[in-house]
Amino acid sequence: MRCLADAFRADSSADTLLVLLPPAKASLEDLLEQGMVAAVRARGLAVDIVLADVGYQQVMAGTVAASLQQAVIAPARTQGYRAIWLAGISLGAFNALHHAAVHGGELAGLCLLAPYPGTADILQEIRQAGGPQAWAAATASLQDERRWWHWLATQADCPLWLGLGAQDRFRDGQDMLASLLPAQRVNRIEGDHSWPVWLQLWQHWLVHGPLAAQQSPGKEDR
Repeated sequence: MRCLADAFRADSSADTLLVLLPPAKASLEDLLEQGMVAAVRARGLAVDIVLADVGYQQVMAGTVAASLQQAVIAPARTQGYRAIWLAGISLGAFNALHHAAVHGGELAGLCLLAPYPGTADILQEIRQAGGPQAWAAATASLQDERRWWHWLATQADCPLWLGLGAQDRFRDGQDMLASLLPAQRVNRIEGDHSWPVWLQLWQHWLVHGPLAAQQSPGKEDR
């Protein structure tokens, strides 16, 4: 798995690692060019960052959780990071949920920006059952994204924050996802499924989310 790293300080590791997964048809360089890493550094947050190239290949092979664990999360644990946050945009958020459904207990939390909520047939299956919680109580099938939907409807071991655009083309499925979270962990703004909206949601989470406590007064010393 291809990764790009951005350390808070060149001479030592931070206590916290932030792993960011890209949306579909986007490269790791796109994350840089769109300002996702720069937004973290502008806040002076004392976190190291890894951009991890998880995409359709791992989704189709059913190896998202295993690949990310082997390439990024397990080595980070070995390196001594005390807290590992997983964030993703669109398909990246979908993949973050795949990983968390298996290894959520090892994560400090998730930031999901405009998540792709899954295929229409599975979303319809969940709706027909009466919503995610009723569906999770009745289903025994944990294949594909059903696994993370089941985990999300029943888990309590990994806090999540959700950022959404009000005109996102995946809003129906995202609304079901949002129904499972406390209202204070859901941020919805005007906008569609696009980079400017994602960056605004990201900046809001960096300012108002749990990583805001990581702000360093010596950010200019990086």
